[in-house]
Amino acid sequence: MNTSAPTPPAGPALFPISLQGVGLRRGANWVLRNVDLQIERGGITALVGPNGSGKTSLLRLIHGLERPSCGALRFAGQALPQDSMAYPGQAMVFAHTPMLRGTVADNLRLALAERKPEPGLLDAALTRAGLLERAGQSAASLSSGQRQRLALARAWMLRPALLLLDEPCSHLDPQASAAVLRDVQDLAAHGITVLLSSHRAEEIALAQRVLRLENGQLQTLAASHLPTPHHSGTDHEGDSACSPAFA
Repeated sequence: MNTSAPTPPAGPALFPISLQGVGLRRGANWVLRNVDLQIERGGITALVGPNGSGKTSLLRLIHGLERPSCGALRFAGQALPQDSMAYPGQAMVFAHTPMLRGTVADNLRLALAERKPEPGLLDAALTRAGLLERAGQSAASLSSGQRQRLALARAWMLRPALLLLDEPCSHLDPQASAAVLRDVQDLAAHGITVLLSSHRAEEIALAQRVLRLENGQLQTLAASHLPTPHHSGTDHEGDSACSPAFA
C-alpha cells in the first residue's frame, strides 16, 4: 500500500480496554455472560465463535452502540460518558456497510463532516480504496468488495486508535477478500489496533491474538502476551453487578 496512514490520535486514551464481569441482556436473554477481557494497544485480535455466540454484540458494546447490563467497561482505567452514541477514538466497519445515495467521494466526505479539512486526505482515501478514478460515480454502482474497501478508507480518515471489524469479508469473493485483508494489514502496520470478528481462516490467520466466544461466554484466549481472563467475583464500586441467577 503506497498511501501512508494518518497517525492514530494521542487522545482520548483508550488502552488498555478492560471488561470485568461484563454481561449484556436483551429482554430475557443474556447475549454476553461474565466477560473478563483486557485488550492492549497494537496488532490484530480475532474474535471467533459460532453464529449467535455474541461476537457482534461484543464489538458493539466496545464501540458504545450497546451498554453493559452489568459489570465494568473501562478505557485506560476510566469509564466513558454514558451520553455518547459511540466512544471517541474508534471506528467500526460492519459486514454490510450502508452507502449514501451520492457519489463515492460523497461517502468519504461523511467522515470529514465534523473535522477540519486536510489537504489531499480525500484523494489519499480514494487511492487507498482503489477508487480514485470512480470518485464521481454513484456509490450504489460499486461491487461488494469495492464498498467494503470504501468503508475501510472512510474509517481510516477518522484516524482511529481502534478499528472494529464485523465479518469484514462476509460474502466477498476470494479476490475481493484478499484486497480487503491487505487493507486491514496495512492499517495495523501503521499503528491502528484492530479487533475483528470472523470465522474465516484467512481472516483469523492475520491475528496475533485469538479470542473465542461460546454462548456469550469467553472460552479461550490464545496469546502469549495477553493476560488470561479471570473471574474474581469482585464487584467494582459504581458498577452494576450481575445477579446470582445470571452467574
